[in-house]
Amino acid sequence: MLDFLYNEMTYWLLGTAILFTFFGRYMAFRDHLEDVIAATIDSLIEDGYIKTKGTGETMELVKYVDWKRECNTQD
Repeated sequence: MLDFLYNEMTYWLLGTAILFTFFGRYMAFRDHLEDVIAATIDSLIEDGYIKTKGTGETMELVKYVDWKRECNTQD
């Protein structure tokens, strides 16, 4: 019975399971991190801390220097 549990195939299966478990955890962490970053940037845009030009897919962030220059010329 112990020969069945402690053989080369069992070690390979265990190693593969551990490897892909860590890989899956890494991919889930990375996906969650991207969601958190996107939500943070969207929140900053809605609150007015980050200025944008355009809408939808063509939206681009305005650099602080350019935004400050626009504010000074409007006064």
